[in-house]
Amino acid sequence: MHTQIRSCKIRILAFLAVLLGTTSCITNKTLNLMQDSDKLPQYTKAEYQYYRLMPNDQLMMRVLTLNDEAAAMYNSENQNNQRNSISSFSNYRIYDDGTVDLPFADHIQVAGLTLREAEAAITEALRPMIPDVMVKLALANDQFYFVGEGNTGTYSIYKERLNIFQALALVGNFKYNGDRRRVRIIRPNHDGGHPIVKEFDLRSASIIDSEFYYVYPNDVIYLSSIKGDFWKIQDYNAIIGTLSTSINFLVSVINLGLSF
Repeated sequence: MHTQIRSCKIRILAFLAVLLGTTSCITNKTLNLMQDSDKLPQYTKAEYQYYRLMPNDQLMMRVLTLNDEAAAMYNSENQNNQRNSISSFSNYRIYDDGTVDLPFADHIQVAGLTLREAEAAITEALRPMIPDVMVKLALANDQFYFVGEGNTGTYSIYKERLNIFQALALVGNFKYNGDRRRVRIIRPNHDGGHPIVKEFDLRSASIIDSEFYYVYPNDVIYLSSIKGDFWKIQDYNAIIGTLSTSINFLVSVINLGLSF
């Protein structure tokens, strides 16, 4: 009987050894960011590019002028009096042809321009009617999207030059099984063609100031799970404890069976 029990234990241990041998472990090299290693991709520096407006973007516009009537016409009248309405915003959509229509100023071309350049273009269009006009623009759809191993959702770009680490800090709940080696950014094409897909290794320190470093409006950040993550071991102490409990249980069952 003791020989049978010993033989059964050996078979169980052999099976568990094979099982552990087929798994792999999530290590610091898999998870850690800002690694300065020659084994990781090395990205070149790239100059920051200001966001350029696209069709279907929503512009928030504020017109500043001493002419209260003109200010009331271009700004939202959602304040208690007309003078306070000078500081409010109105929303205007950029049409498919890249233009925006304002009262008494149609077809102002703004697609392909930065916000500052668009401010200048709209100011020039309004100045014949409002000599002292100043135009301030902001992007209503100033946000990015996150999909994958984390808190999937829509997040606001709260400042200019938001970088990938700040964006992922907003997402939070960055899971262990997220594949940091193959992070993808899906970015709309300003030329109207297929979206641009950028893939990079988030662990490399050289990502700083590279073309992958900054997040732009309408970007979709996709983080897939590590291939074969079902078999990935994140905590060896936990798995050893579980296996030990299972072995003891199986041996108890075998001993009970052999005692009859």
